[in-house]
Amino acid sequence: MSKWYPQEILQEAGVRISPAEKKTILSKFPPPDAKGQIYADGIFEGGGVRGVAFLGALRCCSDLGIRWRKLAGTSAGAITAAVLATDLSMDDLEELLGQLDYSIFLTQKNSPLIINGDPADDLQSPAWTLFFLTISRQMGEYSSLPFRQWLEATLAQGHLRTFADVKQVKDRELKVVISNLTRGEMLVLPDDLQRRESADSDALYQQLRLNSAEDFSVAEAVRLSMSIPLFFEPGKLGNDLIVDGGILSNFPLWIYDIQSGSTPVAPRWFTFGFRLVDTGIEHQVNINNPVSILAAMFRTMMKARDRYHQREMDKGRVINIDVTEAQVTTTDFNLDADRKAKLYRLGYLYTKRFFLSANFSWAKHLKARGFGE
Repeated sequence: MSKWYPQEILQEAGVRISPAEKKTILSKFPPPDAKGQIYADGIFEGGGVRGVAFLGALRCCSDLGIRWRKLAGTSAGAITAAVLATDLSMDDLEELLGQLDYSIFLTQKNSPLIINGDPADDLQSPAWTLFFLTISRQMGEYSSLPFRQWLEATLAQGHLRTFADVKQVKDRELKVVISNLTRGEMLVLPDDLQRRESADSDALYQQLRLNSAEDFSVAEAVRLSMSIPLFFEPGKLGNDLIVDGGILSNFPLWIYDIQSGSTPVAPRWFTFGFRLVDTGIEHQVNINNPVSILAAMFRTMMKARDRYHQREMDKGRVINIDVTEAQVTTTDFNLDADRKAKLYRLGYLYTKRFFLSANFSWAKHLKARGFGE
């Protein structure tokens, strides 16, 4: 795999935010704190390997001096939120994620009977995937253990292992969305570990050797959240089967919107939602047989609920990154340097465009949410 250097993209004409643009953008933010710091919360959508675009978006935010407090995500978005919760610098993140060969996550196939070729189109051809999984008696093509091991080592470099470490490292907060197939419910980790009925909670804590929900491993939570159905084997939480959180909420923009009773609480800073848009894939809907119906139902489950709520919850805070021209699928783990560069560039440019838009400002955001005049 050829090496890829994000700094080369930032040196391209017209990409990086200029001093004048930075001044204009920061004038539209809430006032900094007494130490001159600008804070924001970040919510990241799932999207598989296309999440490389988030790296470009985060570099744009870093160039503005934004510091992150509350973070959350689903699937690939959970990976982004987790590494951002460490004390690793932006340069460190670019080095770690930019040089990553994503194919290492697919080194442990669950059976030699699973013959799938290029993983990029596995979810676009579910009939063959189901066939091979059925004859091999497996519930997923790949083990997610290699990913768990990589993420655990990466987070350790940023002094983060458990959810308790998140608050101790940088006084941050992290939430990860997962889907519980056994109980038919969405869970937000670590919060929902302590919201179970007392008997269930005690048994789970004992089984996982936890003293509290905060002791749960961040790497394991993210592994559960990115367990793409059929592609990766389901994870387990106690005795429950867990899959990709995107099945139930792929873009949890709602997760930090606090309300006290019936009276909304005014935010102190922005909660930005980072969303991946691919019009090419979204428009490729060809339903002509039972398997294609199931595939369409799967896509609808992942998108419809969040799209419906986004119309009400956008409030001028959602950064839509159109990755169509990169031509990358969710499971395109054989990602080359050129397509990584495209995703990174698109992430930076669409984030920059959002901040420079006349529709973006703290005053307009507060007004849209019912605060201020």
